[in-house]
Amino acid sequence: MRFSPNARLNVVSKEQKEERLKAFISDHLATALASPEATPITYRLLALSAESPAARALQSLASELSAAGVTVQTVLANRSQPAATQSGECRFVTDVRLLDAHEQLVLDETTVWIGDCMRRDPQRRDTYELFSDACRATAARAVRSFAQIWRAAGPTGSLTGERRAQAPRHAPLFDPSLIAGADAAPTTLPFRH
Repeated sequence: MRFSPNARLNVVSKEQKEERLKAFISDHLATALASPEATPITYRLLALSAESPAARALQSLASELSAAGVTVQTVLANRSQPAATQSGECRFVTDVRLLDAHEQLVLDETTVWIGDCMRRDPQRRDTYELFSDACRATAARAVRSFAQIWRAAGPTGSLTGERRAQAPRHAPLFDPSLIAGADAAPTTLPFRH
């Protein structure tokens, strides 16, 4: 496999990532507010916890987002602490399968940020980050996946349902119907010890 000379890992610290995300969000917000079409703005965040760089970037811009009337929908995989203080709703996911997903921040139908897998330790240096501000296909996939996770993380969703303890089933050790040609249960034979 050949790599182009420009292909390289973009390694940034958590603090650098947070600052870059704040700039990305601020630029998007300024562009959205300058648009003549005044539509309600909803940001969608899928993150490991409120300490994730994307969540912290949104928290640091809470006053600007609130003043602009931005609603934030947040899905967190770790309930360690309360979510951001912006207007909006926060849902928590108890299904560990979500840890295989990448963090994402969807700003609109063309603007999205995708970060490292949620299984990665957020205190370590990150190796994956995608800023996409003009790709409908990437944003559409992110919007679709967020919408599915959002619904599943809701009050009756499949990702938040607590597992109920069930009584163990006592399966018979022997099922006579499994014997080829057996139409009736076998008679009990006496055993000699």
